[in-house]
Amino acid sequence: MIVHKEYVLRRFCESPLKHGDSRELLERICAQPALLKRLVFVTNRDFLPNTMVISQSGSAGTAFELSLGSESEHLLLVNGGLLHQTQRTREVCITEPLQAWEVLQEFSGLLHVQLVFQGDTPDWYEEVAVPNEAVPPTLAAGFASFIREQVDLVLWAITLKARIDEALEKRDEKLFYEAVRLYKEVLQSCFWKL
Repeated sequence: MIVHKEYVLRRFCESPLKHGDSRELLERICAQPALLKRLVFVTNRDFLPNTMVISQSGSAGTAFELSLGSESEHLLLVNGGLLHQTQRTREVCITEPLQAWEVLQEFSGLLHVQLVFQGDTPDWYEEVAVPNEAVPPTLAAGFASFIREQVDLVLWAITLKARIDEALEKRDEKLFYEAVRLYKEVLQSCFWKL
């Protein structure tokens, strides 16, 4: 069965929505074939540019949000330490559906739409929703954060190893013992053998 975008939006509106004006926005989108064509339904909008999330009543999370712009994560080395930074370049962030309609009139790119259901995700949505490749679908949320933490530890170990080498070159006993102590702690916490 081929599921069309308009069908998905109309089926979604059959249940009560968290934000009352969301239904009116979705009906307006259905009436605009050019805008409807540029929707991409996703299972998760994290780290995607130009996103909209709409939730049914009783579901967890945001009721409505239109976010135009992008978001990315970076690891930075600052003064010998790792800094985890999330960078958001949002041009627009709107939580009112009717204000979003005004902005969408001028928007010409792809819009990643995440529909949040009260219960289980229906088959008709799973058929059209594409997985977000920035967030691996096979990884549990806890496992993804574990991997991120382990990568941070490996990078921190590399930095400390460089400090140890520097301390040996300069014959700085204080720096050497401090760096070795921290290095041993990092090694004990690290899953991978370094």
